[in-house]
Amino acid sequence: MKRDQFTFYRSYYEALKNLPKRDQTAVLMAVIGYALDETEPSLSGVPLSVFTLIRPTLDSGRNKARNRMNKCGTRSDQTENKLKTNQEQTCKEGEKEVESEREVEREKESENDSYTPPTPSPRGKRFSPPTVDEVRAYCQERNNGVDPESFVAFYASKGWRVGQSPMKDWKQAVITWEKRRKQEGTEKPTAQIMNDETYKYIRAMYQHKEEP
Repeated sequence: MKRDQFTFYRSYYEALKNLPKRDQTAVLMAVIGYALDETEPSLSGVPLSVFTLIRPTLDSGRNKARNRMNKCGTRSDQTENKLKTNQEQTCKEGEKEVESEREVEREKESENDSYTPPTPSPRGKRFSPPTVDEVRAYCQERNNGVDPESFVAFYASKGWRVGQSPMKDWKQAVITWEKRRKQEGTEKPTAQIMNDETYKYIRAMYQHKEEP
C-alpha cells in the first residue's frame, strides 16, 4: 500500500545522528522508501541494524493507516446504503399520499353519483328564516323525524348560511337532513353530518347556477 505521508519519530533521529553521514543518508532513504512505498531496503552492517530497529514502528504506522482506510470505506458504504433506504422510504410515503388522495377523490365521486340536486328557490324571492313551528309543520308533513329545534338552532347559529353562502331554500335543507337521517339511521343529525350536508348544499347551488 502506497502512502503520501508517515510519522517520523524522534527515536529515528536519535538512532541516525551518531552514524557517519553516508550511513545516515542510506538509512534515512531506506526508512522513507519503506514507509511510503513499502520498498525493501538494500542495507548491510550497522545501517541494516538501525533500520531493523526502526522497522517495527514503520509497520505499525502502515497497519494503522490501512485500518483507517478500511473504516472510511465501510462508513462510505453505510452512508450510501442509508441514503438508498431513505430514498425508498420517501418513495413509499409518496405513493401512500397519492393513494390517499385518490381514495378521497373516489369518495367524492361516489357521493356525487348518488346525490340528487335540490330544487332551488324561485329567483327573485327573498329568503326568510323559518320559525320552529314552520319547520315542525313541514317535518310532520313529510313524516321524516327531523328535530325542528335542532335544525333551526343549527342554522340560526350560522346566520342561516350554508358554508359561506346565504341559504336560499330551508325546505331543501330539511330534505337533505331527512335523507342523511335515513342513511345514517340516527334520530338527530350529528355535527359531522350537518357539515357534510352543508358542503353538498353549496355544491348543488353552484351546479344550478351553471345550468343554462
